Amino acid sequence: MDGFAQEPVAVALLAAGVRIFGRSLKYHRPRGAVCLDGHCSSCLLRIDGVANVRSCQTLCRAGMVVERQSGWPSPKFDVLRAVDWFAGDRLDHHSLFTTSSVVNRVATGFVRKLSGLGDPPTAEPPAIAELRNFAAEVVVIGGGTAGLAAASQLAEAGHQVILFEKSHHLGGRLLDGACRLGEPEKDQPGWEILGQWKSQWQSHAGLEIHRGTTVLAVYEGDRPQVLASNQETTYLIDAQRLIICTGAYEQLPLFINNDLPGLLSIRALDKLFYRYGVVPAEPLVLVGNSDRCLRLAYDLAKQGVKLAGLVTQTQASEGIEKLKQAGVPLFFDRRVLRARGGRWLDRLELAGPDHPEPDLVLDCQACALEGPSSPAYELAHHAGCRVSFHSHSGYVVTTNEDGRTSHGQIFAAGHCAGALSCTEARQQGEQVGRACARCLHSVSAEPGGQHG
Repeated sequence: MDGFAQEPVAVALLAAGVRIFGRSLKYHRPRGAVCLDGHCSSCLLRIDGVANVRSCQTLCRAGMVVERQSGWPSPKFDVLRAVDWFAGDRLDHHSLFTTSSVVNRVATGFVRKLSGLGDPPTAEPPAIAELRNFAAEVVVIGGGTAGLAAASQLAEAGHQVILFEKSHHLGGRLLDGACRLGEPEKDQPGWEILGQWKSQWQSHAGLEIHRGTTVLAVYEGDRPQVLASNQETTYLIDAQRLIICTGAYEQLPLFINNDLPGLLSIRALDKLFYRYGVVPAEPLVLVGNSDRCLRLAYDLAKQGVKLAGLVTQTQASEGIEKLKQAGVPLFFDRRVLRARGGRWLDRLELAGPDHPEPDLVLDCQACALEGPSSPAYELAHHAGCRVSFHSHSGYVVTTNEDGRTSHGQIFAAGHCAGALSCTEARQQGEQVGRACARCLHSVSAEPGGQHG
């Protein structure tokens, strides 16, 4: 298959018409790309002899060998899918064949052969990464809106900053084609803001950026220790101050069969369409209420993509009027009740707010849905920072007005700290950057204090 350099494997496969990436480990349900951000396990493939590789985070290169890794006789036609049909609502494999110890041992071995993801790797183990162990003034985790805003503020104030970003691209949601920051009447595309910041951080020698580097752990103590790694280098850093901007996970709304391939997040479709020029299938349905969803639907229609409709609760806005003029079918006061299809989505069943049964069916081959974002709070929690539960989103990192957490040397900003938009994440990042700079300045001004 053909693919472009610097293009994720998952995107190249979708562009080539590959829809089924694998099977789920227990019920053998078909799996396809969902988030394209490395947060789900739906795009796991065997790449160059290594199992369970996130294909959405792995860039294409010539000669790469990509294989599906689960299902018998093949992932495209998996007879073990019958387990799902015969299991009913629930399959508790721990209680199967437990009346006899002999039968249980045989059954356990058989169940283990049926389940799991992939075989052990056949590739040579990678070379041992170089270890860099040193102290740093500030470490920023996350190169999205909040992280870049905080790092830019600190670098402008003359501080030494190290920023880790797990993906190969900086910007996070700023890279979304439908992203806008600022007030509605004078908003800016996210990529414009990113371009302005890029010129700033390139002029600051004190800002060290590591892309494609995952932070594995944060160890609590008087000074937090940060463990990060990529294929070449492992970093163990004693940070004087730490800023956590780990963002949030995109989730799909809850409805029957919401794991069917062909269903993906709004951000995943945004990335496919704007960044790579790929549409997974047509006709396409969008489900969401935000301005970014309406903007994406309009741009898709403008480029000639066949839309089966937009399901939204937003009935009066400039975006809705533009979609009406573009001839996009609009469905108000509806919710997705069920997805239908065999190995791939082929229709959606919609119902009114209080109706238990569907009253409308949309024929479609793909659907992008806007669901609640779940803050990525885990690193902060493991570092000893207090978190709190919000009913609309889940756990968020608890901070004061300056973005300081319950751990005195750790700050947090952005979607992991409760920001609901890119504009709010940018404001939090800038505020945290300034607060962290003031904190470092006060420490260096104390008798015997050190700067850096």
